[in-house]
Amino acid sequence: MVQKFIQTILQTQSYYRQIIHREIREHNIDVTFEMLHILRCLDGAGNVNQQELANLTFKDKSSLSYLIKNMEKRGLIRREEDVNDKRSKLVLLTQKGNELYKEIKRIIEDVYSQMEECLDLEHIGICIEYMQEFTQTIKEK
Repeated sequence: MVQKFIQTILQTQSYYRQIIHREIREHNIDVTFEMLHILRCLDGAGNVNQQELANLTFKDKSSLSYLIKNMEKRGLIRREEDVNDKRSKLVLLTQKGNELYKEIKRIIEDVYSQMEECLDLEHIGICIEYMQEFTQTIKEK
């Protein structure tokens, strides 16, 4: 039963990613879902170092490093030295990255609105509560 539950979660995540990716492509925006996740985290967190960003995105530092370099080349983010820790680099959204994220955020909010029209929000609330409980339980294992 647990295996089926996990598979259902992964399937739902996969469908969600496909929907978001399709909507972003339809607006001629060239970012991957992983880049979108980084933009969202940076928008919400402000200045964070690479390790904190890895924690926020649930990615290891090496795979995150590749994404950061790619996004830096595109002018979406920049890295600068942390004045409090010279060994650490802060990752920040550039103006271009911030503007792009605002555009993407509007697209995603539209997707959420469309989903909410055909879903029982009370049921979603119950699912959220259970998923938080489930996550805590397996996190402690």
